[in-house]
Amino acid sequence: MTQPNPPALPADTEYDTKTAAPLSLKLYLGWSLGTLGLTSFMVGSYLLLRFMTDYMAVPPAIAGLVFALAKIYDGIADPIFGSISDRTQSRWGRRRPYLFAGAFACGLSFMLAFNAPIITNQAGAVVLLAGLLVLHATSYAIFAVPYMAMPAEMTDQPHERSKLMSFRVVNGSLGNLVGGWATATLIALFGGGLVGHRAMGIIVGLAIFAVLMACCWLTRDARLRVHDPRTHIPYRQQMRSALRNRPFVILQGAKLMLLTAAALHTASAAYFVQRRLEMSDAWLGTIYGTLTIGTVVAQPFWLAMARKYGKRATYTFGGLFTAIIWLAWLPLGPGTAGWLVIVVGLAAGLGNGGIVMVSQSMLPDTIEYQYLSTGQRIEGSFAGLYIMVEKLGQAAGASLVGLFLGLFGYVEAHGGAAVVQPRSAITGITLCYSVFSTAFLLISVAVMRFYPLDERTMSLRGVGRDSLPTVG
Repeated sequence: MTQPNPPALPADTEYDTKTAAPLSLKLYLGWSLGTLGLTSFMVGSYLLLRFMTDYMAVPPAIAGLVFALAKIYDGIADPIFGSISDRTQSRWGRRRPYLFAGAFACGLSFMLAFNAPIITNQAGAVVLLAGLLVLHATSYAIFAVPYMAMPAEMTDQPHERSKLMSFRVVNGSLGNLVGGWATATLIALFGGGLVGHRAMGIIVGLAIFAVLMACCWLTRDARLRVHDPRTHIPYRQQMRSALRNRPFVILQGAKLMLLTAAALHTASAAYFVQRRLEMSDAWLGTIYGTLTIGTVVAQPFWLAMARKYGKRATYTFGGLFTAIIWLAWLPLGPGTAGWLVIVVGLAAGLGNGGIVMVSQSMLPDTIEYQYLSTGQRIEGSFAGLYIMVEKLGQAAGASLVGLFLGLFGYVEAHGGAAVVQPRSAITGITLCYSVFSTAFLLISVAVMRFYPLDERTMSLRGVGRDSLPTVG
């Protein structure tokens, strides 16, 4: 349905914009540091699933359900956080006060999550962990939602956003390194088991705080848009408006499938390395390390491809390539040569770099499209909905891992005690890591084929709305 009679566009000078100016290197680096902290926080949190099953003796199906419910709660709260940040007035702008508060909250909640007391009573363990996960999820939202609203304010140029997101992908890859390789390495360094998890939680929590605070500090010169109370749009109207934005809705559908795939793949990784490959957590860190290297090295290629062929085509190619690599894990088992694990990990990183960068750079495009179509500046609400879908995807993926492990007979344990898993459980782990995750990834690629925006379209800022696709 076409939206009738959209209001006239506000003049750019009203916001002190510098439409054609490229962003400074400090802003590229500073803003993208937020992703380093957030990804470390998020990827490291997937170890909580194994922590719950192997140290708290929580059955995997229940652990997955608790994990999912916390993510769903967070997803519901995300658009509210976004709307609040849209209306915030401060000398730091609308977003950075939440970056400051979120840095403290994320660092502290990560430390607490892995330093909870061991409760042998199952009901008590579930209640404790549910509370910690809610705190964990809320901390993430405080920082992440305003943070993801910033690119649409920082620049109006689609390719500048792609470059900004390429820096974000590099830092996201480094976050995977911290959340995957560094966490696993620290656990092993401190002797493994419960002591290793507790020491890792403190060290990584402090690192997350430092990196997120650096992001807040280094973005102090970013372009701001001051909230005008006269242009306030009621929350429900914002939600309805966002849901009428067809490019945004399609992006959300593809992102939901992608994040479900990624969560299935990531949440089952620790199980896959330990139970299927029969390798130590140090090898889990190696896989994350190779993934990071592949993602970073591939960024210039994906950025050039997106500019030449468009973001949708680049996402399709990257998604199909990644699906092939994920399936390559399927035949691997005990005795797999270390060099082969490294090669597959590197190849997975090459594909991951494309789909992550492109999908993230599409968000500010859909936000700018909303402004060009309606004159509405509701970046925070869009970012909140975007993060909400991320959380729903993470919740779906993590809960599916727990559900599948339970269905395939995975045996939980107290305090990391050694347990021999049945062959069926190993099969379930392998399917989660390779086959089920790939299926959701392919669905995401199929959904993204309907995405209508491209860089040429989004560059038509000065020629009027008639050149834009229809909102409907």
